[in-house]
Amino acid sequence: MIHRIIWPMWIVITTPIKMSKVIILNRLKGKELIDALFRKGTVRRSKHLLLKVLEAKESETVLYVGVSVPKRNFKRAVDRNKIKRQLRIALKNMEENIPFSGACMLIYKGRKHPLTSDLVEGVKEVFNQSSNVNSD
Repeated sequence: MIHRIIWPMWIVITTPIKMSKVIILNRLKGKELIDALFRKGTVRRSKHLLLKVLEAKESETVLYVGVSVPKRNFKRAVDRNKIKRQLRIALKNMEENIPFSGACMLIYKGRKHPLTSDLVEGVKEVFNQSSNVNSD
């Protein structure tokens, strides 16, 4: 519900809002959860992104997300950190349209420095793929 105050009368009007399932993004932490993600999770791919997904029950509204950039592709920590920041921005843009809850790890597999707009498009593509893709 949203409360609006109409000035100068100071009357509070409540209007109901039809809300869809809102997913809350949290950091992916804990050895057990990360191990389970890589052991039992499914894989979704786009051109330069890989998404490991371990889906939870329908009732949960929390998504644990980790981002990673391999040291093999980018030797300098500054470059890896910049790409991770860009991935987090792309996730924030996608936050309201994430179709599942549980845990996931987003890994950038490209060898060139990406533009943020390209990463946003790639993240949308990966998250919207059907969940019955191959598993590892």
